[in-house]
Amino acid sequence: MDTAALRPQSIVQQLRNTVESSEVLDPQDIDALLMLLQQKKQTMRNTERQFEMSILRQFLSMARSKKAAAIEALRKELHMVEGDLDYVADQLEQSAPSDDSYGDSRQLSKAHMLPPYDRVRTSDTTGAQVPNDVSADDSTAMGAETTASAAIAAQTPALDRAKHSRRVDEHYKDLESYYFNTRMRGVGEEGLDEFMETLTTVARYERFRQVATLRYGDSTASTAIVASIEFDRDEEIFAVAGVARKIKIYDYANVVQQADSWNEFAAGKTQQQPLRRLAGRHEWWNREGEATEDEPALTSTMMQYPVAEYTNRSKISCLSFNPYIKAQLACSDYDGTVSLWDVSAGIPTMSLGEHEKRAWSLDFSNVDPTRLCSGSDDGKVKIWTTNRRSSVMTIEGKANVCCVRFNPLHGNILSFGSADHNVHCFDLRSPKQPLCVLRGHRKAVSYTRFLTPDEIISASTDSSLKLWNLRTQECVRTYTGHSNEKNFVGLTTSGGDWIACGSENNTMYAYYRNLSHPAVTHRFGNCNPVTGAEQAEDDPSLFVSAVCWKNKTNTLLSANSQGIIKVLEMV
Repeated sequence: MDTAALRPQSIVQQLRNTVESSEVLDPQDIDALLMLLQQKKQTMRNTERQFEMSILRQFLSMARSKKAAAIEALRKELHMVEGDLDYVADQLEQSAPSDDSYGDSRQLSKAHMLPPYDRVRTSDTTGAQVPNDVSADDSTAMGAETTASAAIAAQTPALDRAKHSRRVDEHYKDLESYYFNTRMRGVGEEGLDEFMETLTTVARYERFRQVATLRYGDSTASTAIVASIEFDRDEEIFAVAGVARKIKIYDYANVVQQADSWNEFAAGKTQQQPLRRLAGRHEWWNREGEATEDEPALTSTMMQYPVAEYTNRSKISCLSFNPYIKAQLACSDYDGTVSLWDVSAGIPTMSLGEHEKRAWSLDFSNVDPTRLCSGSDDGKVKIWTTNRRSSVMTIEGKANVCCVRFNPLHGNILSFGSADHNVHCFDLRSPKQPLCVLRGHRKAVSYTRFLTPDEIISASTDSSLKLWNLRTQECVRTYTGHSNEKNFVGLTTSGGDWIACGSENNTMYAYYRNLSHPAVTHRFGNCNPVTGAEQAEDDPSLFVSAVCWKNKTNTLLSANSQGIIKVLEMV
């Protein structure tokens, strides 16, 4: 049986069959049928139009609500800015000499401040009109503001206003976002003072001045990657270590003094001396300017000998000075060994070898000077004491452990970063479960540092840093600008405000905690392996591999994969 014959025919097919049949059709019936079809068609069109207009009205209503809310938010922000401008004008007036005309200019400026925006009334539901023409009142106000600005500039201390203006312009988007966030959160002058501290800090610092240059490897070393730089307890000496297996100890004051002496010499302030290769603390001095054809140019690049140098059995990955015992230094290496050194005697005092794979990181506790922790590719974090050769605790991770760090205030709290893309925080009094797991990075977490006892900075090979609040376990801010996809590039903090890291474009980046983009940078360049002089050609394989702040100062130590170490001062 034909199943198609059993199916009900469509209306179109029925009409076609009726028209094509031999049955005679009445013209009036045809007209009525056509009218009925036309009415049906119009009804369908109206229904479709109703649907389209309903959707459009819904969108437009939503757009109007959002734009109205945006206008109201903008009005509030503008009102806040105007209030802060009044406050700044008051402060300038109070600090100005009493015999000038700034007060009159200020009053004129306040009376005519931004009149076009005052015409936008809250009760006006038709939207704000954009002022395209300058009225007579507006031009008067503009002239008054110009007079006031000139008066302000005349009384401001003689600072480099062009530099500060450029710095503010460079970071305007970050500063604008932070300004409104702090002002919405703060009450009265509190929020403004908080923002002003960030603003003045960003405007003050523009670059890193190179104070001194050192070299980790010698001129014949094929690889001299610096893996770690650390200051001692009193920040009088610093240690440098890396893949050359050497630990070099430098006296910071002497390094700076020798560099200053050299700079004076290079500037012609001291008696000229034969330069070739000199005995003492300097090596490979170069000549610049008037030199014979067989003499290299003189530059401020030099090599200084360390006050002490030790050789480890394996490539070194990390260093940590004991915060209480000045002469005690710990290092971790590629064999998975944690070694303790007596820096004053120049000998290793203990070797701790429980890790099964490469140990990447270690850290002394600031609270308990006998306690240290280490992390390894074996996925374990081990807790050690300096009076035992075996670990006192092991935390089993789920992936390679790249970094470990004790909380600076709470001796039982530590954090570690892992190849599972997360930051793990543990309380050693109950180590079976983590206090929290901070998730947000897209690749391995290579470093963690406590910015404050309640805040952690993490670095990842997803080319970002993140600031975490441990109380809320939320990411407060993400810092981007540097490049880091595969190498350990270093991470350091200072004073709870500054963060610095290396990058795979051979540049060091410094971030201020309240801004998401770099505040100051310093490019290393490609250095001649013999003379240390920077060359014009860039080497894409070079990267900044280690950084260390001199705490609560503007001084930073930084080193790259070529073994060049720089003492930098933020100015």
